[in-house]
Amino acid sequence: MGLARMLEHRLEQLVDGLSAAIFRGGIHPVDLAGRVVRQADLVVFEGELGLEIPNDFTLRLHPDDLAAAIDIDALEAELTNALAQTAAERGWRTGGPPTVTVITDNRVTPGAPQCESGSQPGPITPWGYLIALRGGGFHELGDNRLLVGRGPDCDVVINDPETSRRHARIVRRAGGIWVADAGSANGTTANGSKVGRQPHRVGAGDHLVFGSAAYSLRMS
Repeated sequence: MGLARMLEHRLEQLVDGLSAAIFRGGIHPVDLAGRVVRQADLVVFEGELGLEIPNDFTLRLHPDDLAAAIDIDALEAELTNALAQTAAERGWRTGGPPTVTVITDNRVTPGAPQCESGSQPGPITPWGYLIALRGGGFHELGDNRLLVGRGPDCDVVINDPETSRRHARIVRRAGGIWVADAGSANGTTANGSKVGRQPHRVGAGDHLVFGSAAYSLRMS
């Protein structure tokens, strides 16, 4: 079952007692997710680490477009999940936790939901971890594009003199994870093999070394 059909099925289950899962205004639940994704497509931009989008989306609908039995909290959760899955599939950096809020507004034309977006930085639920192989400790991997290094502006800050201030990049995209060196002084390796500026695919259990700081990649 494809992502769109899985999402459609889950959204249909939110509408209690409506066998066709159609909102009163004729808007299908999966259309709302499509509207959010289209808005993300409109506002995606090229950031320092690659493609980025705002993380906070607001969907405005006319009250007649929502069935009385709909669970708004559950709908927001499913739309948020759809946005997060799309961002992960396309490798979009979000800079904060993906969030979709649904608001009813009489000023909106029935059957024509509006969507707007903005940025609200904050912690992101990690999809993986870098587990230190020496000395203990770990780093959370939350965003889909991450900068690794000694500098305080990095997403993953490694306090090791052999690690460059901006050492490497980690990207999660299309169901895979890639690591690329960012021009570091002491290099990056994956399972003992040197990693250059071209992305190198890695997976759970692989050993990554940034300078002399060694880690094992673990998935959530």
